[in-house]
Amino acid sequence: MNPYMAKPTRRPEGYGTHRLRPSGWEYQKHPLRVWLAPEHGPALLAFAAEHDAELAWATTWEHEANDYIGPAIGLPVLPVIEWGFKAFHWKFDGVLEYAKDRPFVWLDDDFDRFPTERDWFAEQRKGQPPYRLHYVSPRIGLTSLDLDQAGRWLRSIRSDD
Repeated sequence: MNPYMAKPTRRPEGYGTHRLRPSGWEYQKHPLRVWLAPEHGPALLAFAAEHDAELAWATTWEHEANDYIGPAIGLPVLPVIEWGFKAFHWKFDGVLEYAKDRPFVWLDDDFDRFPTERDWFAEQRKGQPPYRLHYVSPRIGLTSLDLDQAGRWLRSIRSDD
């Protein structure tokens, strides 16, 4: 949701600047700059309602996403997929455990940074219900097009039933 790779001097339209001090940041001289769009919360809630989907955090923020990010964009407390920085397969271990045998769409901006782990995940999911890893640009952030594509995919797998 945070287009952290956008030019530091050009906050994307619709985003507000938040200065946060999550765990591990309290001793930094300056707070962490996070750009968040308040319309993302209502859009994600509408997406979940429309597609009978469950929202969950799979983020480096872990539980602090419910303390900092959720309130800033109007999301209630959501389930958190714990993975920690010690996970052998990046976030994939935690998502694999959390999703179990359910279909899901995962929106993230880091899939390509972990190709070996992504391939491991695909192997682990063989024979399971379908899933989609949907890349969100870290230069742009979450867009309505991302949600539209994820929604189309969910409708397509449900129409196969």
